[in-house]
Amino acid sequence: MSRSESTMNRRRFLGIAATACMMPLIVKTKVLGREGFVPPSEKIIAAHVGMGNRGGEIMPAFAGNRNFSLIGVCDCHRPKAVSAANRLKEWTENPIIFEKYEDFLERKDIDAVICSTPDHWHTKISVEACMAGKDVFCEKPLTLTPTECRQIVAAARKYNRVCSSGSQRVMEDYGYMAPVIQSGAIGEVKEVYCGLSGPGQTAYWPEQPIPEGFDWDRWLGQARYVPYNEERCSGSYGGGWRRWEDYGNGFLADWGAHKFGGSLYALGLDTTEPVEILPPDGKDIPFLTLKFANGIKFYHATGGHDITIVGTLGEYRHGNRDLKPIKTVDVRRYSGGANNINDDFAWCVKHRLRPFQDFEYGANTALFCQLASICYKVNRPLRWDAEKTQFVGDEQANRFITRAQRSPYAIPNID
Repeated sequence: MSRSESTMNRRRFLGIAATACMMPLIVKTKVLGREGFVPPSEKIIAAHVGMGNRGGEIMPAFAGNRNFSLIGVCDCHRPKAVSAANRLKEWTENPIIFEKYEDFLERKDIDAVICSTPDHWHTKISVEACMAGKDVFCEKPLTLTPTECRQIVAAARKYNRVCSSGSQRVMEDYGYMAPVIQSGAIGEVKEVYCGLSGPGQTAYWPEQPIPEGFDWDRWLGQARYVPYNEERCSGSYGGGWRRWEDYGNGFLADWGAHKFGGSLYALGLDTTEPVEILPPDGKDIPFLTLKFANGIKFYHATGGHDITIVGTLGEYRHGNRDLKPIKTVDVRRYSGGANNINDDFAWCVKHRLRPFQDFEYGANTALFCQLASICYKVNRPLRWDAEKTQFVGDEQANRFITRAQRSPYAIPNID
């Protein structure tokens, strides 16, 4: 019997025993699982780490989802955790504030972890959650380096966990493009343009006093130690930590998780890695280019592009709902009739399936953005060996495949 089956049977037994002692004459239908409600014994018990801007946005999607019971929150900035816990009272009686995510990993009654921390924490928390027997929903971009891409997928597979990366836009914004492209409506695809901002930058900020209740050392995690400045850790979608290469790979990776991810999905290439990356040269190569072995080229583009896919029979721009598939094709979709990424994750946890944005897809998209970022750094053509997870014959570029990790925040090794 699996851990999840054992946990569910235990909860069902406790629920029946309690009911036998205290059964009222009339039982509300939602307790019985009718009217679209799910009995408590069937809910996925979850805890949520990372309660900044994105965490505050997605918390209600889990707390208010009939498939989940979100019992507590965690953040290294305690005022954010307290604020989130107060909001959570709308759905959860007496929500728990966990001081550290490790505290809820130790609990046997928690089935799943929701992670919406800054990017440099994603892999460590996800790997350790898998090791603790938890399923994982982790926000995008899924990883920080190519090495982490391998680690996070290896953990999901080794510990047989259901793990979803969190780009809802891949399906919900761009999913309609997949059957059109894969049906051959624009012929053989040759080029893809994705309009995105640039890679991460180096941050130089003066020291400021650390706010009360903020564990700054823990927020930095594996990243190098630097003095506190609010601009380093701001969750602002217009800037903040996403800009800085210590904690992310810039808006290239942040929105690349959506646009490159949506394009790779549309072409059915989201388990395939490019073989060559070319920097722009101001002449023959106007945009950074990622080339696949089959000849398809992806461009990190500017000039009004969102997603534009060019084929031998024409081009297809995001937003064009008039173009239809010319034949029926089988494309990957959310499972169980779900129409959003949260319900897809819930269905897959309950049925032990790989979700629509399984870690393999999220890691592959993150890698795509990381290869582009590294090419910008070294500013020369690179060849990528996916089997060896390294660039061919380029020692300098290979130094960026992994990063030094500060103790005690290193990611555990997965054998």
